[in-house]
Amino acid sequence: MADELRRPVASSPDFDARVMAAVRRAPASTPARAWAWLREPRAVAVSPLGGLAMAAVLAGLVIAGIRGKERNARPSAGAEAVAAPPSAGVPAVVTFVLVAPKARSVALAGDFDGWDRTRMPMRRASSGLWTLDVPLAPGRYLYAFVVDGRQFVADPSAPRAVGDDFGQPNSVVTVGGAQRGAGGSL
Repeated sequence: MADELRRPVASSPDFDARVMAAVRRAPASTPARAWAWLREPRAVAVSPLGGLAMAAVLAGLVIAGIRGKERNARPSAGAEAVAAPPSAGVPAVVTFVLVAPKARSVALAGDFDGWDRTRMPMRRASSGLWTLDVPLAPGRYLYAFVVDGRQFVADPSAPRAVGDDFGQPNSVVTVGGAQRGAGGSL
């Protein structure tokens, strides 16, 4: 039986040609067709208005990227943010940030605004990041975030205030390294 299997099989002389013709007729795989399409040179006609629109979109993307880098480089209220103003008494802009994707509203309250729950609403990004820029004179301030108008939440990325009189967690931000006198309560 082994000898029978080892014997060569006779095929017609045009067998190889027929097989190769069938392979050439078979459709190429999707990735192979896509790669062939991408490699083909083609002319693209763009109107002057279309070219201007594409240039404007590209410029907008570049500007948005630059502004995003600037925004990330600003001092935030987390981890004892210290914003050094150019001279004493000149306000520095401090960016307060809270990640609260499920919150319907977030506001900032602190001893810099009389702990008003509605005076300083924060802006929400699509990712659930809430931000607010606040100009503050040099000093040390207590603050908290007000989530959905009723729940006070301490900043998870800033130091906690010691000895709060009302039982609510508060955070501390120092601007310009100076200490603000507030009747000894700080």
